[in-house]
This record gives sequence, C-alpha cells and structure tokens, in this order.
Amino acid sequence: MSGDRNLAEDLFQEALIKVWQGIGKFDRRHKFSSWLFAIAHNVAIDGLRKNKTRRNFIHIEELAELPAEDESSGNPHLRLVARESREKLYKTVERLPEKQKNVLLLRLHGEVKFEEIAKLTGEPLNTVLGHMHCAVKRIKKRLRDTDGT
Repeated sequence: MSGDRNLAEDLFQEALIKVWQGIGKFDRRHKFSSWLFAIAHNVAIDGLRKNKTRRNFIHIEELAELPAEDESSGNPHLRLVARESREKLYKTVERLPEKQKNVLLLRLHGEVKFEEIAKLTGEPLNTVLGHMHCAVKRIKKRLRDTDGT
C-alpha cells in the first residue's frame, strides 16, 4: 500500500505486534483472515496518514492481466506495449477518488469480499458496490479515452 519497501516493512511489523497483542480478543466465531486483514489494513491506512505518503498501493501485474515486461523477449514492440499499458492503468487507478481506489484494491488485490469491505470501511454494502462500479467505469472510460477510441 505504501509504495515504499521500508515503510511497508515497518507497517508489517507494527501489524504483527497488534495481532500478537490482540490475539486474546479474537472472536473465534469470525474468520481469522478477516480479522487479520482488518488489522493490517487499519495499520497501513494509519501509517500512510502519519507519513503523509498518500501514494497508493498497487501491484499492477496482479491488478491487470498484462504481460510482465520481459527483457528476454525478442519482441521490443510487445515489451513497449506492455509497459505503456501498465503505466496507463497505474496512473488511472492513482487518479481514482480514495474510497473507490480503496474498494477496488481491497477487492482485486486483497481478494476481500464486498461484505467484508463494507465492515472494514464502515460503509453500507450498496455504497461499497457503488464505489466498485464507479471505479471500474472510470477506469474503462479513461483507458478507452487514452487509446483514442
């Protein structure tokens, strides 16, 4: 989420400490992975606010099924197209409103269910679904507009 490996490692350690300290409070009626993800997400958001590093997080190869830039590939045109596509997508996601970006990345990158995203963000399920719909719509429009079609 941070875009900075050192900050990410610090936030990871902070999240592990919070998990360790709160393990006794974990309610076994809920999914452990959801509880763990909620802690990690909250630590990351707090850490980004503290550091004012508002660069948002993305692993483009995981978000979009674009070919990785492979220097060993014999086709420089394909490498260039893949690189440009990733950059376009990255910039488009960066420009999304924060709530839309968070929902999109939690769903696609974190593989979090919409119901869990609603609980994590404290928003109604329909609002979360609306954020996702708007994010996808904006991405499609932006990518279509930049392709000249």
